[in-house]
Amino acid sequence: MKELILKKINLRKRWSLGLFSTCVIMMWAGLFILLYYTSLDDHSYLNFPLFLILFISITFSALGIYIYKFFKAYLATVNELSEKESILFIEQGNFRPFAEQWLPSFIIYQDKVKFFKILTQPEYAFSEMISIHFKRFNFTRSRQDCRITVQLVNGTKHYYNVQGNVMQRTYLKNEALSNNPKIIIDDRYS
Repeated sequence: MKELILKKINLRKRWSLGLFSTCVIMMWAGLFILLYYTSLDDHSYLNFPLFLILFISITFSALGIYIYKFFKAYLATVNELSEKESILFIEQGNFRPFAEQWLPSFIIYQDKVKFFKILTQPEYAFSEMISIHFKRFNFTRSRQDCRITVQLVNGTKHYYNVQGNVMQRTYLKNEALSNNPKIIIDDRYS
C-alpha cells in the first residue's frame, strides 16, 4: 500500500514542480528579454516592469524551494507510515476531494498528527495536546473551510485550515481520543 501512496505523491510532485518550473523559467526569460531591450536604448518606461518581473521571479524561485521541501517532508512522512496506517490513509482518501485525495492537509501516524503547509510542516503528539477545536471558517474561497485550533500542554495554540470533510474530522477526533482520552474535543463546525 505504501508503494501506491508514494507513486501517487511522486506523480503529483513531478507535475507540480514541472508546471511551477516552467512558469519560473518563462518569468526569467521575460526578465532577460526585457533587460536586453532596456540595454539597447533609453527605455526608461521599462524600468518599473523590469523591477516588478525581477521581484516576482525571485519570489517564485524562493517559493519553488519551499514546494520542493513540502514534497520532501510529505514523502518522508509517508515512508514512516505502518502498513495499517497506509491502509487508513488510502481509505480516508476515498472520502476526500480529488485535490486532497493523495495530499491531505494532515496525516495521523505513530500517535501524532502532522499538518502540511507550504512553509512549515509541524507535528504534534496527541499526548502533548489539551484540546482540539473545530470551527467553520467562512472567510476563504477554497475548500479549506474548517479551522482546527490545537492547544498544547505548554499553553500555545496553533491554527490550521483544512477541508471540512466529516470523515476527516471524525477520523482526527477518534484517533486523538484513542491516544489521549483526556483531550477535549470541541466540534463547532456544524
